[in-house]
Amino acid sequence: MHRPAGTTLPDRDAPRHHRRAGFTVIELIVCLGVVAVLCGILLPSLRATREASQRLACASNMRQTGVAMGAYAMSNENRLPRSMVLDKDVPNIADLMVARLNTEDGGNWDGLGRLLPYLGQCSCLYCPSHHGEHNLERYAKAYQEESNTLIFTNYHYSGHFEVRAGRPDYGTPITLDASPQALLLTDGLRMRSDFNHLTGLNRLFTDLSVAWWADEGNWLRMQLPESDVVASLDSSAAQYQQIWSTVSEE
Repeated sequence: MHRPAGTTLPDRDAPRHHRRAGFTVIELIVCLGVVAVLCGILLPSLRATREASQRLACASNMRQTGVAMGAYAMSNENRLPRSMVLDKDVPNIADLMVARLNTEDGGNWDGLGRLLPYLGQCSCLYCPSHHGEHNLERYAKAYQEESNTLIFTNYHYSGHFEVRAGRPDYGTPITLDASPQALLLTDGLRMRSDFNHLTGLNRLFTDLSVAWWADEGNWLRMQLPESDVVASLDSSAAQYQQIWSTVSEE
């Protein structure tokens, strides 16, 4: 049979339909399983690396706060920032985390809040690992305002007296030269959500060294009150003094 010029016979071996490349359901399930296994292996490691980085940043914040304390002391007869909390007849030890108190005559900078002229910024008073309600974002604007807004930091300050059994104002005033190994600052101890790192805390001493105190068994964190209401009770003073004495030890 004669064919018109320019025509070709169809290729009998060519498939009628081209198959599209892709995964089968079984291959997809296998891939998802592999990804899940890898995530299970890598995520704990990534979390540990992130926490280690945040712990170092926290230690750096404490050290900068310590340098500010040194500058403050040089301008104030070698004394540390006064805490009005300890001047009360019945001090509420939990309030040693405040930077500003709300009083009847307006807000008063207190404790670590007195260091702001030496710190230059308030971010040093907040830990990147903090998971509670007292974060930097909550208070950043309040630091710029003249108000009586109560401001909490993420760090627990010793106050200007050495903590002893009984009334804190029976203690000796802390000075950087006379008390070279006194504990000045720890991660938050007001309540459990203020315990920034979960497995331990950073500590700043009067020689401006920062050391880690491990709480792998979660013992110390479980000694802290669960709620802000309990943390505000005056009866927490004795328990706080015991905790402070424990974390002061090397």
